[in-house]
Amino acid sequence: MKKLVFYLGIFLLAGYGCKMNNETLKPKITGAAGEVLVVSPKAIWNSPAGDTLAGLLQQGLPYLPQPEPVFKVIHVIPANFDKMFQTHRNILFVKIGSQYKQAKMVVEHDKWATPQLIVELQAPDIPSFVKLVGEGGNSLINRINEMERSRIIGYYKKYLQTDVYKKLKEKYHITLDIPKGYTMDVDSGNFVWIASETPSTSQGILIYFYPYKSQLIFTKDSLISIRNRILRKHVHGHMEGTYMTTETIIPPEFRAFKINGQYYAELRGLWKLENGFMGGPFVSLSTVDKSRDRVVTVEGYVYAPGEKKRELLRQVESILYTLKIYSD
Repeated sequence: MKKLVFYLGIFLLAGYGCKMNNETLKPKITGAAGEVLVVSPKAIWNSPAGDTLAGLLQQGLPYLPQPEPVFKVIHVIPANFDKMFQTHRNILFVKIGSQYKQAKMVVEHDKWATPQLIVELQAPDIPSFVKLVGEGGNSLINRINEMERSRIIGYYKKYLQTDVYKKLKEKYHITLDIPKGYTMDVDSGNFVWIASETPSTSQGILIYFYPYKSQLIFTKDSLISIRNRILRKHVHGHMEGTYMTTETIIPPEFRAFKINGQYYAELRGLWKLENGFMGGPFVSLSTVDKSRDRVVTVEGYVYAPGEKKRELLRQVESILYTLKIYSD
């Protein structure tokens, strides 16, 4: 009998999963992934308040080879906010007036469609609105990102590549919600390579395991060194002498965090093909499988020359956040 140790993805779904029992009563969301609909008067949108908000939402997403904004922003004035717009996936209302006693962010889900995120940014005046966005901008970005990720996770759960899912669970005591279209191309015992290929794009999931010796493993330099060593051995290009490694011109970002007491280390950066000409973004998560004294690393990468990569990266990142580790 298998016992679930932890489930990384559940914290993402908690914010809206309880709303889904009404999904048959409401239309599905509209709009493309990564879009945010901002509803505000034209005068406010063209003021420092609008400039600050637009700058936040349209800032460049880090660790992409070519510039792309964090979100695509669509602006409408309140008078034009009709039924056509009410089902949009992410709606952001800007409310500035003396009736609001303090600046704050109010969040609602599934008002007109499902699974929908609605955020009201309220402030008594423009300076306090600018301060609200400046101080709470990361929280707003994270909330929208988590909602987008949750939607992807919900979709992937419905369309699992069951043979890959079962093999990971039976052989490696982990599961990832790998959707249809992915195949397990390499399975070498302590390294797994799962990929989805189209004529113009490649999305991959790399999984590798190694002994857990101490917490000192979870430093930026250590994780990069281990990553480079393992990928040099297992991920080769078509030409002899080429292999995947970490781009150092723009050093990866390291982040450590805990969820339900479980420690995770994240690397986010760019990969390149050593002695070759390929490259793209990657995200990796590493944690400890305590029952087996091993480190589990799950990593997603994208290769899409000439294509937009933001949503492709979000898709593979969402898979990582469904990680489950099982004990015997």
